[in-house]
Order: sequence, then structure tokens, then C-alpha cells
Amino acid sequence: MSIQTEMNNLIVSGEFDRETLQRANAALHNLKMTRGYRSVNIDMRNVTKGFAAELLPFAARCRDLLLAGVDTMLELPTDSLLSRLFINSNWAHLIDPRQYEPSNYTSGKHIPAVSYDNADTHFQAVNQVVDKLLSSLEGFSRDQLAALEWAVNEITDNVLNHASSPQGGVVQLTTKSKSNIVEFVVCDTGVGIPKTLRDTHTSLNSDVVALQQAIQEGVTRNRATNMGNGLYGSFRLAKLSEGYFSIYSGYALLSYTQRRGLHVTQPAIPFSGTAIVCGISTANPDILAEALSFRGEKYTPGYSYVDKLTDQDGAVIILKDESKSFGSRDVAKPVRIKIENLLAASPKQIEIKLDQVSLISSSFADEVFGKLFAQLGPIMFMNRVKISGGNTVVRQLIDRAITQRLAFGVSN
Repeated sequence: MSIQTEMNNLIVSGEFDRETLQRANAALHNLKMTRGYRSVNIDMRNVTKGFAAELLPFAARCRDLLLAGVDTMLELPTDSLLSRLFINSNWAHLIDPRQYEPSNYTSGKHIPAVSYDNADTHFQAVNQVVDKLLSSLEGFSRDQLAALEWAVNEITDNVLNHASSPQGGVVQLTTKSKSNIVEFVVCDTGVGIPKTLRDTHTSLNSDVVALQQAIQEGVTRNRATNMGNGLYGSFRLAKLSEGYFSIYSGYALLSYTQRRGLHVTQPAIPFSGTAIVCGISTANPDILAEALSFRGEKYTPGYSYVDKLTDQDGAVIILKDESKSFGSRDVAKPVRIKIENLLAASPKQIEIKLDQVSLISSSFADEVFGKLFAQLGPIMFMNRVKISGGNTVVRQLIDRAITQRLAFGVSN
């Protein structure tokens, strides 16, 4: 890893890890505050590896400079895969919005970084995250989804309630199917957790102690409006599920992994704001609900995203909004998973609207409709799934997929 500055150029080489994040942010501060540059060129051409846990907080810092009137320009990594990751994850747009458009990349397991700065955009951001969970995690229970939604909502909401961040916050989701991990990274460039807690807890005389207290039950700046369980509950979800958790804020870095346990250190370079990485394992279907226990009582999250989707007569899936193409099993699988999870979470009927879908492939039709039919059986499928709209060709392809499944009884 190497960080260099030449004139108004910040040159980053090697793996973009936590130390790189600290040094790169310090270099940005120096270029703006000490040297007085009003534009900074960020040269990432020789970066070899990077992940959301470090690059999202760096992108947020660059966005903060933009709001302060300092232009930030980005040179992408020369590695084609890493360059595409910068663009697809929306890091490139956050760092250099003049050169790079917002990412509209969609995949079965990830969403690009989403910014929010008020109640409406926060609501939309959380819904995007939970909707992606619905379409990426197979065999998910309603309780599991509600626990994850609670954690995402609590941590992202803290930004609006406590951070005083000029740009609001940013959240990014990654699901790692091989390790059964759901990871979300949330960051802001506000006042930071230590200062927020010291406003009312004057005994917290160091940033390290402040972060240690932040993950304790019932610790909050304002008990009149908050129970103080957001960070505590999210940390428990990560710990009990054998996941991982970290907070970087001010002069303190708290991290937890199953192997190393809990560590809180005082880095030499502070983070002006808060960056939270929460990795929750979904391998144990019961542990997530168990983790949400406050003051000795199990907590059940209230009105959830699934409730919103299944209000009144049931959920409506508009197929054209679920996928950008309809030509393969790979793009069909997330659609099927979402429908299966909604069917498992609610007893109500699901309507799948085919309007404005002009053509689908046979493999897409089989992956979604054929497999659903084989899994549910004829009677249950007819009672639980309603297919509406669509042209004759699309309806015939769906009918053929269902007929073939019925004839051969194949479920995989």
C-alpha cells in the first residue's frame, strides 16, 4: 500500500485497506486545509483490491469535499474488474459525479451505494436494501428478514437523528451466499459517535470509551426519543450469528470477529464521521430473532417491508420492474426467490403482472413459473399465484414451462 501527494494529486497504490483509508482521508484533509487546493485528482490506477468497508467511507469523504466546494476527480484502477466494481458500486459517482453517472447496476446479490438525507430518501434506501434481501436469500423466514430490516433501519436512521452530517448518509448491501453473510456498510461525515455521546454523557472522556459504551444496551444521547438499542442490537445480531462488526469514528476503532473477539483501538488518524460495517450470518434461522432481546424480553419488530408489500389483497409483483432482461435462468432466479420468500412470509395471494414484458426465454419461464409450480403443486399454485396481463407469446411460454414440469415432475 502506498499513498503519495504531488501537487493536487492523491496517488493510491496497492490494496485499499483500513490503513489506506485512514491515510488517504488524512491526505485529502491536508490537500484542502493545509495546501488550500480547490480541486483534487485522485489517482487510483494502481489500486489492486478494495471493498465497501473502506471505499465507501472514502467516497463519502470525497463527497463531503464536493459539498465544501472542492472538486474531486477520479482516475479508475487499470484492472478492468476493479474498475467495473468502482462504477457498479457507485463509488466512482460519489467520488467524481461530473465524470461518472449514478450506477444503475443490478445483480442478484448487491445494490450500489445509496445516499439519503431526509426521511423520504431514507425510507427508499431501506426499502431497496430489504427488497434485495428478499430476492437474494433463499429459504428466508419472515422473522429473519424482519431482524435484518430492523438492523439496517436502526443504523441508517442514526445518521439522520444524531450525526449532523451535511450530506446525510450512504448505505451499501452485499450478500455473500457462500458464507451466508449479509453485509451492510453505513457511513456519514457528521460529528461522530464519541462527540454525540459526550454531549450528554460527560464521563466518556475518550473516543475509545465512547465506542465501548455505544454498543451497550440502552445507551443513547436522548432517551426521550430513542431507546439506545440500535447499535447494541445490531452488534448482537452480528455476534450471536457468528458474523462480524466494526465502528470507526473519531479517534476510535471498534471491531469484532468470532476469531479475535472484541477489540477497541485508538488509531493515529481519526475518521470525521462514522463508518459501520455489520456482517450478519443467516445460517441459523433462529438466532436472529433470539438476538433481538432487550431488557430480558424478546423484541418483535413492528410493521415491516413484507407487511407493506402484502397489504390488503396480497403482494403485486410487476415483472418488468424486477429484471432488466428476461433471457436466462441467472436473471430469473432472484425473481423466483423473491416470490418464494413472499409466499412463505404471508398467506395472501401474489399477483404477477406481465404487462410491458414483450418476450421471455423458455429458461426464464421455467426458472420462475415452472419451478414455482413444481414446488407448490397444482392446487396451491392456483390458489396462491395469480398471473395477469402479458401477450399471447409470453403466456404460452409460461404455460409450456408449467406443462413440462407437470409432465415430468422435475423440481430442480
